[in-house]
Amino acid sequence: MPLTSDAASAANDVRSLASHPPEAATRRGRRAPDVAGTPISRRGDLVTIALATWLIGGVFLDGWAHKTQPALETFFTPWHAVFYSGFAAVAGWIGWLAWSRHEPGGSWARALPRGYLPAGAGILLFSVSGLGDMAWHETFGIEQGIAALLSPTHLGLFAGMFLIATAPLRSLWSDQALGRTASLGRLLPAVLSLALTGALCAFMLMELNVFNDRFYSVDLQRFIAESFMGDGFVFDRNIQAGVAGFIVTTVVLFGPLLFLLRRWELPPGAIFAVIGTQVVGMAALSGFEIPVIVALGLIGAAAVEGCALLLRPSPQRLVGVRIFCAVAPTVFWAVYLGGTAIGDGGLGWRAEIWGGAVAWSALSLLGLSLAMFAPALPGACIDSSGDRDVMSRGGSSERG
Repeated sequence: MPLTSDAASAANDVRSLASHPPEAATRRGRRAPDVAGTPISRRGDLVTIALATWLIGGVFLDGWAHKTQPALETFFTPWHAVFYSGFAAVAGWIGWLAWSRHEPGGSWARALPRGYLPAGAGILLFSVSGLGDMAWHETFGIEQGIAALLSPTHLGLFAGMFLIATAPLRSLWSDQALGRTASLGRLLPAVLSLALTGALCAFMLMELNVFNDRFYSVDLQRFIAESFMGDGFVFDRNIQAGVAGFIVTTVVLFGPLLFLLRRWELPPGAIFAVIGTQVVGMAALSGFEIPVIVALGLIGAAAVEGCALLLRPSPQRLVGVRIFCAVAPTVFWAVYLGGTAIGDGGLGWRAEIWGGAVAWSALSLLGLSLAMFAPALPGACIDSSGDRDVMSRGGSSERG
């Protein structure tokens, strides 16, 4: 019996997928078939951002409570109420999006807006981890210090929040009508999504965050010298943790910007938003005990904005990307440490130590750029289909 046109088209699709599976298509730079359904409106993405801000703001509020009230020994606190109510709000919103778009007999996965399927998985992961966290706390008590950041249930909550908060980023990323150049207003959901998830990563890595622990301060070095006189072990551990802190903080601050740059040109204001959110969030954990940290961080973010305007980093201009990755952290930390030295009457570290920390920060971001924007492969590496690998073109395939 002859096939109808629809059946013939479906058969061709099946044969195409059999011979060229989605992952292979992705390797050759082609778009894999969409798993989730239709796009969501910009207003819908902004609602997701607002509710994710509630959720992640609750994380920072709970972190502030644990940091300022170390004797806290119960799961049922006002700060947990803010945190979990934020989750209930964003989960309810994403659930409503799926319910309102679901067609009888259709797939629930396709009912979610495009880019929101991982957020649905994040809701499930967060729910399971939240129940596990309550049981863990009631059984073993409340974790303190570094242990709280390494708790398996807390890591599950973190992963769930990460998947939820990045939904607007994935939504705009998949918009084929959105070119490489767009205004901050048009990209606002994506920029705020990266700002929130960057702040969340900074929170989870706070023990190696320069804004949380001032390893280089005069007061700390004086305390080490007086309390551990002649003990080089403590002094060396301070330097090791401090240099690692500069590297980790640099990657968390600038990594989201490199990710954004793979898809779009950096619109003015994006750098300030991403870096500024982390600076303010980390300072809030101590109740803005040292307000100059916020001022110096924001001035540094503005200076990096200026660097981006001058260098114009782009996947089509890899030299600009490399120079930006070397210069931007150097400028940022020069502003930050210079201001700190003026305010504190110097730095606790010798010049070769803080200078080396800044140099390693720049080198680390430069190395990350080599992984995210790989140099082009020679022509001999073109595959049999005539397509270059996406990464071999340094991200140039990701034009709008």
